[in-house]
Amino acid sequence: MKKTIIPALLILLANVLVPMQAQSQTPVAGTDYVLIPDGKPLVEAEGKVVVEEFFSYICPACNLFEPVFLSWQEKLPDYVQVEHIPATFRPDFELYARVYYTAESFDLLEKTHEEVYDAVHRLHTLPGEGEKFDEQKIANFYAQYGVDAEKFISVMKGFSVSTKVKRATTHMQQSKIPSTPAIVVNGRYLVRGRTYEDMLRTASFLIEKEHAG
Repeated sequence: MKKTIIPALLILLANVLVPMQAQSQTPVAGTDYVLIPDGKPLVEAEGKVVVEEFFSYICPACNLFEPVFLSWQEKLPDYVQVEHIPATFRPDFELYARVYYTAESFDLLEKTHEEVYDAVHRLHTLPGEGEKFDEQKIANFYAQYGVDAEKFISVMKGFSVSTKVKRATTHMQQSKIPSTPAIVVNGRYLVRGRTYEDMLRTASFLIEKEHAG
């Protein structure tokens, strides 16, 4: 009797647990992501699902996350648009937000985005977390890409960059970004996750949810 009951129980448990496991892998609102009331992307793109990565060049966690994020980004469908948004939690974060938008104004982000991380965290040729900000070092770094160093400093302190930093700060606050790195999908969903891979799995789920309409 026992030999027939035990296999039957195992089959019953398998039939119950497998669907439960599959269900647990589907991201859950309030646990894996949070709805942002009246949320929308900082830069809207018609017909696209916008993925925003909130980051800072001097954030050690962002430095670890970036290669994982870039690898994931390469596999995204063409209906997804990725936007990097520099966070401004602290004065040193805000200074590097200015650096980011200055590089953007000179159309240098594609060439320099990964290189800045490398200069801060591996080569230590640019000031990192807890170090004194050195605008001349920053300007000299970008001068390698054909920008006049003094012009870079002037733009970094200018009105246009200040406006972009303020807009990014307001958007960060409205999106209730708790820390960096952080991901928001279509301005509507703040992604959570215990690991970077878990965050990206949830982000992929939300991208398809938004694309499905």
